[in-house]
Amino acid sequence: MKKSLALKVKSLREAENLTQEQLADKCDVSWRTISNLERGLVVPDLCMLVKISKIFNVSIDDMLNVSFDDNKSRSRLEREQFIIEKIKQANDKVLDYLLDQLMLLFKYFN
Repeated sequence: MKKSLALKVKSLREAENLTQEQLADKCDVSWRTISNLERGLVVPDLCMLVKISKIFNVSIDDMLNVSFDDNKSRSRLEREQFIIEKIKQANDKVLDYLLDQLMLLFKYFN
């Protein structure tokens, strides 16, 4: 999640044509904190996350790339997240194999 949040903050900042220093001033932190955040080295605390979301007028859910489907059970959401995390950990060879297998499964079951 750190990398996703890092990319989100950086893209929002760049879209608003703000420097790291300018965003840091708005958040009452040093530019190094923003730099570390955008590189995924740190995760902001809740107060800073709220400040950033207000500065860019986006929800915290959007900042964290969180979405909920009310039709999905908690168990299903947990299984989906488990699969996503395993895919992220896979090397290229395993990822290619998984993609081939998924394509076969979807072809068979659809």
